[in-house]
Amino acid sequence: MRSVPWGVWVLALLIAAVTSLPYLAGWLAAPDGWVYSGAPVLPAGAQLDYYSHLAKMWQGSRGQWAYELLFTHEPHPGVPLLQGFYVALGAVAAVTPFSLPVVYHIARFLLTAGMVIALWAYVSHYFVQPRDRWLALLLATAAGGMSWLLLMIDPAQTREISPIEFWLLDAFNLLGALSMPHFTAAIILQAAAVLAFERWVQAEGAKLKWVGGLAVALVAAGLVQPYSIVLFAPLFGLAAGYHIFIARRVLLGRGLWLLLPFALHTGLTVYHLWAVRSDPVWSDFAAQNLTLSPPPVYYVLGYLPFWLPTILAGRRLLQERWLLPLLWVMIVAVLVYAPLPTQRRYLLGVQTPLSVLAAYGWSSAVLPRLRQGYGRLATAVYLVFASVGVVGMLAANVAGVLQAEGLYYSPDEWAAAGWLREANSDQDAVILTTFDRSGQGSGGRVVAATGQRVYAGHWIETAFLDEKVNNLHRFFAAETSDDWRQAFLKETGVVYIWYDENTRELGDWNPDTVDYLEAVFESDTVTIYRAM
Repeated sequence: MRSVPWGVWVLALLIAAVTSLPYLAGWLAAPDGWVYSGAPVLPAGAQLDYYSHLAKMWQGSRGQWAYELLFTHEPHPGVPLLQGFYVALGAVAAVTPFSLPVVYHIARFLLTAGMVIALWAYVSHYFVQPRDRWLALLLATAAGGMSWLLLMIDPAQTREISPIEFWLLDAFNLLGALSMPHFTAAIILQAAAVLAFERWVQAEGAKLKWVGGLAVALVAAGLVQPYSIVLFAPLFGLAAGYHIFIARRVLLGRGLWLLLPFALHTGLTVYHLWAVRSDPVWSDFAAQNLTLSPPPVYYVLGYLPFWLPTILAGRRLLQERWLLPLLWVMIVAVLVYAPLPTQRRYLLGVQTPLSVLAAYGWSSAVLPRLRQGYGRLATAVYLVFASVGVVGMLAANVAGVLQAEGLYYSPDEWAAAGWLREANSDQDAVILTTFDRSGQGSGGRVVAATGQRVYAGHWIETAFLDEKVNNLHRFFAAETSDDWRQAFLKETGVVYIWYDENTRELGDWNPDTVDYLEAVFESDTVTIYRAM
């Protein structure tokens, strides 16, 4: 830490503060009696992911370490260690005076600052000159993509899929830091793993402390990103093979020590796979957990500020110094279109190696071609254009949070959620909430506010979602028989019904007309019924 310049600490705190502006604005702008949820306004899907993270934190705050899906009614076994980051964060929140959203954003702030420090350590390994280190650090943080050019080049295509700077949070370090603390934690662990491996290669003898450091980083990364082994195994495996069999820098016997971190990481991954495939609810969760890649043009333009100077470096990059960054980028390029359901997830952190390659390309191939005295100006212009998308997203979140009522709980909603928290001692009692494929409905918001189980509320974490959407429409349709409704309530274990404007839009049926439901909470816009 003593080797980190004060300017880097200032940048770390500045970036953490800037990425906190949308949430600070949200809390300050909440009308009297309304409560800001703490969710980001953009991209829209991030709101549901935020509610999901709070659901995990609720369980940790209750000392429940075996994570369960609160967005689905079916009984299923909890899985220890799965989503352990947010479960642990909830446990931390339980011993603080702060609410879960506040602890979430404190963690996001601290880890964002930590990410900048970790990235400085990473780029410092590859560069000696402060100028190169700073350029690489700014590329790894403030820079983003330029697929927004498609808005002018091919606007018809962007009506189907928006530029990735506006929604693909995994693709850029700062966008991930804007929304989710586990993204920044993963980037820190990636940098730690790479540096531990590089130190192990350079060390004399076995140097088990670096093997141990790599093992800790990989296991922790596996807890944050259960699929990360698909990236790390070939990355470190190929790099180790090069140093053992080609460069002969590492003896085979010493190289065998790497089996320890790989075995621990593999064991954790196998455990996760077994856990989510051994139960039908978890299996459906895994089947719905699709994060497929957009067409290649989005990546070509999205990473234009990085690959263009990298290509200009050409053969200069064919040095052992750039082995790991090059391997990392090439493996990700394969994985984003591999036959895997988690394609986009492998983009997380790829900006890190891209930044050092681009910084080297800029310093070695671009700056020498410029007239003397124009280098700083050209670099500044380059960074400004590279950061347009990221800056736009930050500004849109600050402006949007002031106008998005959907991010706030109305006084009626917050009172109803408070009643549920106080009245519902049985955490497995199911609340009938609404949700559909467009993301509309009360389900996610109710879970985030109460930490209690709902019938439906998330695209991925609600099992058999399409069937449930149909059942919700049928339940609230006026022509549905009461016998079917009563059988449905008994079969699903629904104890409470959250009845609000979203519910009224599903059908004309009035719950007040039946004797098997009792209104236990009433306000102008929200009524809670208990099944008798």
